[in-house]
Amino acid sequence: MDLALVQKIVRDLFRIDRIAYPAADLLTVAHDNDRSYLYNGRYYSPLIDTIEDDVRAEGAQTTSVARIISTIKGERAYGDVHSPEGAFARALVQKRLTAVLNRGAYPYSKPEEKVWAAILDATGARSVVAIQPSRELCKVCRERGIWVADMQHGVIAERHPWYGAQFRAKDPVEQLPNAILCWDQGSAEVIRQWAGPQIETPVIGNPWLSRFMRQRPGDALVGDAQANAPLERADDRKSVLVSLSWGERDIANGFIHEELEAAIIATSGRLRWLVRLHPNQQIGFATPEGPKFVRYFNERLKGNVEWEWPTKVPLPYLLSRVDAHVSWNSSVSIEAALCGLSTGLLSPHLWPGEALNDYYSYFRSTGEIQLVPLQRQEIAAWVENAVKIGRRPQRTDASETQYRAIVSKLAGIKQISAEL
Repeated sequence: MDLALVQKIVRDLFRIDRIAYPAADLLTVAHDNDRSYLYNGRYYSPLIDTIEDDVRAEGAQTTSVARIISTIKGERAYGDVHSPEGAFARALVQKRLTAVLNRGAYPYSKPEEKVWAAILDATGARSVVAIQPSRELCKVCRERGIWVADMQHGVIAERHPWYGAQFRAKDPVEQLPNAILCWDQGSAEVIRQWAGPQIETPVIGNPWLSRFMRQRPGDALVGDAQANAPLERADDRKSVLVSLSWGERDIANGFIHEELEAAIIATSGRLRWLVRLHPNQQIGFATPEGPKFVRYFNERLKGNVEWEWPTKVPLPYLLSRVDAHVSWNSSVSIEAALCGLSTGLLSPHLWPGEALNDYYSYFRSTGEIQLVPLQRQEIAAWVENAVKIGRRPQRTDASETQYRAIVSKLAGIKQISAEL
């Protein structure tokens, strides 16, 4: 864990929280790395704040809680974001100590349960949408008849430790969310295989992506993004996006494998390479990686790639203006597929028989995500072919109708789960 985060936890252990939570129909929960887009000087959560914006447009009230070890709240955040940092820190330490004693069993935290109970009772929220809601939050919600949903924010796969059957199927139902709001049918099917009817799996698409695909009149955020961050083509080169993953110990420099690096340098005269950092490398659990990347870029790739503006602009805007996508193992691959882009993934752990061989299986079966051998010639050849093939039609299995129904229910229907 980042030393700065450890220091924050220690400071927060002695913090006394004095928060006047506002009344709200909808409570949302997200971490700093989920609030990754800087909009008008405030950090905006592409998924959570989009849902909040749409729910408020229906006339409902919303408020948000920053997850444990978060710092983006108050004036730094776009929405009405609060964080009981002291109570969260004490609950976290107790949870970690319990984990050591339990040797592998989930360290259920009564102190964390009490934190969520106090927040929900104070706000009077009728529903909760969170990114990976904890078991404690789910239990408190279910005890109060509050509908709680997990908003998909990346990979959902059988081998994923948050969503796979071997990790969650034996959890008591009261510690599971009522619903997981899925981006695509493949993700929903992973949950359905083990959860059955006890967890709803509406396919609502990626709300942030859909927002740019189907720009509604008067959407100032999308309009500002398009006006202020145009992709200026200095020449006729096709553009290739490289999405970074964080904490990659299998890559010597931590960012771009030497074989991909060699392919980039060899083809940069005829291809325009764009690199996008992971949100965790900017404001999340891996912030020290940001400065390290700058040093790596200056030493190895300067003049061959662009990274600053591709990291700052909204991802949907960027995906709409590139011709192919390459990554080690980033879930941007799913969003690229939904936009009609081909993705080449390089991690050896994704191949048959390896630890993550079921990741992205749905889009791999359709050919929209492909595994590329970790050799510079193979990478260069795959990219050259991908940009020639070009963009496919955008996928339509993400239901805008289903999303609008969810928004309306979050805004005004008390008995949500009975009607979805």
